[in-house]
Amino acid sequence: MKIFAKFGARRGFTLVELLIVISIIGLLTAIGLVAYSQASVNARNGKRKGDMEQLRAALVFYRTDNGTYPVTSSYSSMTTTVASYISSTNIVDPKNTGQYAYSYTGTAQTFQVCANLEPSATAYCLTNP
Repeated sequence: MKIFAKFGARRGFTLVELLIVISIIGLLTAIGLVAYSQASVNARNGKRKGDMEQLRAALVFYRTDNGTYPVTSSYSSMTTTVASYISSTNIVDPKNTGQYAYSYTGTAQTFQVCANLEPSATAYCLTNP
């Protein structure tokens, strides 16, 4: 009791102290959400680039065995054609929406596989080596 008498009957926090703590927690949460959002975008873009590299390699192996690249403008048709050369069956865009869907254009001698990167939908394309 002597301790409380020395410092007064102060028990608990003042409103100003609580507001400061809540403001700091809110600020740290906002910073964390922004960082998490950017990390998610970077991860999806990394998967897109990795998928394009895997498809490029599969197309090169396909041409080595068959003499030409698959002649189609359909991504799904191309992936079906080179399915035996792909180690992963999960080669779809992480968002898989109209804006971010993968595309393929190929002739007997050349190909182009593309993905749109976030956030500005910048095209990332790979062609035959």
